[in-house]
Amino acid sequence: MKKLFVVICILAAGCTSSSILNSWKAPGETLSPAEYKKVLVVAYVKDAKARKQVEDQLAKFNKTFSPSYAEFSGEQIIRDSATLKKQAKEKGYDGMIIMRLVTTKAKSTFVAGGVNPAYSNQIFYYNDYYKASSYATDMQFVIATDIYSLSKDKLIWSGVTASTNPKKLDKLVKSVAKEVAYQVREDKLVVD
Repeated sequence: MKKLFVVICILAAGCTSSSILNSWKAPGETLSPAEYKKVLVVAYVKDAKARKQVEDQLAKFNKTFSPSYAEFSGEQIIRDSATLKKQAKEKGYDGMIIMRLVTTKAKSTFVAGGVNPAYSNQIFYYNDYYKASSYATDMQFVIATDIYSLSKDKLIWSGVTASTNPKKLDKLVKSVAKEVAYQVREDKLVVD
């Protein structure tokens, strides 16, 4: 969890690219708007400010989504998921959307140097005639998103996304949410 705080600090400091790595849907399950009138949005983040930002961003996507920070402390969410599910159901929630950081990966890529073609016909060589080789490092954040039915008491969809070089938390959340929404439709979970 200490690593999670560091990641959130980096994120809070741009556009990000996200993609679905994999997804799973419970066989025979579908989501219909009539079935889910009140959905709790949960971000597994220790930092309260980052949690609020993520949950608020997700809650903007649908009027049935409610951020969990208003009713549950961060400690309650992280410590005991069974009690969280029970209390959410007692408060009238039909489902939960849970987002959490799985891991971060640094990926270094070798960028070959060479001759700068702008100076190829020049008699005099300039300092930047030869481009030096270097390494470029990309940060990848792997985020899991789960959709849980409280009325059926089971996980109905799970997906894992990878986001490269996110610079702002709100843009990361939008990017992940967009990919999740697309994949949920692709997996035929949503019934229009």
